[in-house]
Amino acid sequence: MKKKKGFTLVELLAVIVILAVILIIAMPKISDVIKNSKEASLETTAKLIASQAEKKYTENQVLDNSSTIKCSDVAKISDADYESCNITFDSKGNAKVTIVGKGKFEGLEVVDGTKDSAKASAKKDVVETAAKYFSYVDATVVSNVIVEDIDKCQNYFKNNFGYSGDDTTTFCAGNALLNGSYLNKIVSLGIITSSDYEEAGLKVETTTGILITGYNIAGGTDVVIPSQIDGKTVVAIGYEAFTTGGVIPTLTAYNNDYKVSLLSYNSNKKYVMNQLAAVAEIKGLGITSVLIPNTIISIDQSSFLDNKLTNVTIPGSVFLIGNGAFSNNPNIVITNNSSIENVKSVWENIVDTSVFINGNVIKIDDDK
Repeated sequence: MKKKKGFTLVELLAVIVILAVILIIAMPKISDVIKNSKEASLETTAKLIASQAEKKYTENQVLDNSSTIKCSDVAKISDADYESCNITFDSKGNAKVTIVGKGKFEGLEVVDGTKDSAKASAKKDVVETAAKYFSYVDATVVSNVIVEDIDKCQNYFKNNFGYSGDDTTTFCAGNALLNGSYLNKIVSLGIITSSDYEEAGLKVETTTGILITGYNIAGGTDVVIPSQIDGKTVVAIGYEAFTTGGVIPTLTAYNNDYKVSLLSYNSNKKYVMNQLAAVAEIKGLGITSVLIPNTIISIDQSSFLDNKLTNVTIPGSVFLIGNGAFSNNPNIVITNNSSIENVKSVWENIVDTSVFINGNVIKIDDDK
C-alpha cells in the first residue's frame, strides 16, 4: 500500500498566496455591498418617514392641529444611529426629509428625501467659523421652566397679570396667548422675578456657558456658529449680536476686553447687555446663512436683524427666541425644530411680519 504524501511547504505557500489574492479582490466588493446596504437602509427610512409624515400632516389638517411634526412622531428611530432628522412640508403637504446618520450610518446623510425618492450620500463636513471672529462673554440663561403646581400658576397669572381662566390654562400649559406671549419667554426675560417662582408654582433651571455678543464680517457671510469656545459650551446668541449694534471684535484683542464692561446682571441674575457706544442706526452685517448648533438655548431680541438670511433651521435645543430676532430678512424660511409653538402670533413677533406655517416650516406671507 502506497503512503499518501501531504502538501509541501511550497504548495501551502502557493495556496495561501492564492487565497490572499482572492481576498484582496473580494474585499472591495464586500465593502461595496455593506456600503450599498447601509445607503439603501437609510434611503428606505427617509421614504418611510416622508410617507408617514404626509399622512400625519393630512390628519392634523382635518383636526385643525398646527403641532410640529417630528420624525419621532411618525417612526421609531434610534439616537445611536441618527444624528438628526428633520421634516419640511410644501404648501400642498408634500414632505421632505433630511437625515444625518451616525453609528452604523456614520458618514451618510439623506437631504430632502421624499416618499418616492431618497438618495443617500456622504455627509458634508461642516467647518465652524473660527472663534476669533466672535466677541463673547460668560452668561447664565434660563434653560427650562417646569410648572410644579398648576393651581398656583393659574392663580398667579390671574392675580398679577389679570389673565382670564382660559388664558391662565393656556399659559400654564406652556402654550402661547394671542399676543405672542408664552411662559418660557416671560420667565426668561425676568418679567417674573426669582422671588415669585414659588408663588407661581414654577421650578426654573438655568445653564451657564458662552453668550455670543458680536461678529466680525471678516469671518464670512456664511456663518457656522461654533458649539464650543474656550472649552465652554456656546448656549446663547445675544441682543443684536449679528448687527452693527453688537460688539464687533477686532482680530487682535477681541475677548477679554469685553468680559467686564459688556455684561452686567440684574437682581434676578439675568444678563443685561451694556453697549460700549451708541449706534445711530442698527444695520445687519450682510449675513447670508447661519448654522445654529444644537447647544444654543436662547436667541435674544434682534440677534439677526436686517441681514440676508433665506433658510434658517432652529435646533431642538432652543428654548427662547426674542422679538425681532429675525426681523427684516426678506423671504426668510425658518424650519422650527424647537418646542416653541408654531402659531402666527409667536412667529410674527420673531420675524416682525406676517407669516404662514406649514408643519414646522415658517415662511413670510407671500401676500404681505
